[in-house]
Amino acid sequence: MKNKFLKLPFSLMLAGITMIPMGCKQKSIKTEKPKEATFKVETPIISGEWEHIFNPNDTRSEIDTTWYTNDHCFAKGPDGKWHAYGIIGHKPINPWTGENKLFHISADSISQLKWEDHDYALKVKPGVERVLWAPHVFQENGKNYMFYNIGNLQENAPNYASWGQLCMAESDDMFNWKRHELNPLFSDPGHARDSYIFKDNGMYYFYYTRTFNEVDIRSCVAVRTSPDLKHWSGPKIVHTQPYEADWGGDSESPFIVKRDGLYYLFVCLALTDYNETHVYWSKDPTNFPIENLVTSLPLHAPEVIKVSEDEWYISNTGWDKKGLSIAKLEWK
Repeated sequence: MKNKFLKLPFSLMLAGITMIPMGCKQKSIKTEKPKEATFKVETPIISGEWEHIFNPNDTRSEIDTTWYTNDHCFAKGPDGKWHAYGIIGHKPINPWTGENKLFHISADSISQLKWEDHDYALKVKPGVERVLWAPHVFQENGKNYMFYNIGNLQENAPNYASWGQLCMAESDDMFNWKRHELNPLFSDPGHARDSYIFKDNGMYYFYYTRTFNEVDIRSCVAVRTSPDLKHWSGPKIVHTQPYEADWGGDSESPFIVKRDGLYYLFVCLALTDYNETHVYWSKDPTNFPIENLVTSLPLHAPEVIKVSEDEWYISNTGWDKKGLSIAKLEWK
């Protein structure tokens, strides 16, 4: 019987070309398309009692008894201590004149009832900084980076969608902060402020509050990206609320959590309801559609604190609360 296989030149054999035997039919190989990964959208739930961990009136009563705190952040130090930094002021409330320092408190554990009050982390630099708003501390390789807003020096800046200036400071010990020599990192319209830094797949994301642009004053969350925390891309709007205000007031205090392949954006609707925070989900950290609402939480400017995969907390503060409180958080 004659050989039904053709002899291939050596060069074709090296190229990996295969010939089908003469008189044989090629079998079709069925391949299944890879299934798209399925994700479960979880809901953050306040699961514990609120603990009032810091009341600034306890240590500043000789000056005033109407002290409050506002946008803030938490970070764990290399010695295991927890630190918190944030806006502080007292009544009558005027953020543009009265919020010019950042408080600093610490505790041995996140659940400690009363935290130790320290000297201010930063005070405004006269002639350069008008306010000190909404710090966020990002930690990496033993270094602490604080991102914050310094407002706008123009006299009438509070009355229009003025450009907020986003800045950075660095610290080795979490007590002494040195401003970045090239501050501001960038400026954006609508009193841009409320920094939150998130690292994902080697890229840094800088989320913040602003208006859609100088004339479209819908409340928005924008993001910029960076390879090194110091050089940032142009902005992209990732979430828009319909409420219009010169200062992006319905998209305050953005915070990002990543869980099991999904991203969750926490945003405070401070003008629609001062004590209301919405949570939105997305598969894309640069796009959080308003229809992707997960839940609403009765909180102002909350921060989510992850101690471990099984231990989470959330905070609450604001002009009406005389300080800072935290409670346990669960994901269902």
